[in-house]
Amino acid sequence: MPEVRDLDILRPAQKLVRLNGVDIDVSYIPTGLTFDIDAVTGDMAKLDTKKLQKNDPAEIRKAFALSVKLCSVFAQWKHPEMDETWFLENTSADQVRVFGEEIRRALTRAYEGIDPN
Repeated sequence: MPEVRDLDILRPAQKLVRLNGVDIDVSYIPTGLTFDIDAVTGDMAKLDTKKLQKNDPAEIRKAFALSVKLCSVFAQWKHPEMDETWFLENTSADQVRVFGEEIRRALTRAYEGIDPN
């Protein structure tokens, strides 16, 4: 019998987010999306936190636009209709915030699993 190395054990347990009746798996970032998601979160990290804390309208608008982009890039992988326009028309700011947090957690878990050697 050949030896089988089961890589399925490396995949985290499924975690679903329901958004407008659509279940989206946020347990991991698919390999094909890793760099796109990382680029958006990198842009988010460049936001001016002082301006955000002072409720600067322009900076808040940038932050929200990036949050919508993050959600749409992730969701479109399995649900092509969920583009940025879809998010603007079908979600609340709070839904975008929570979904974005779940995506960022999945990205963190993805990088934790990368062996630097």
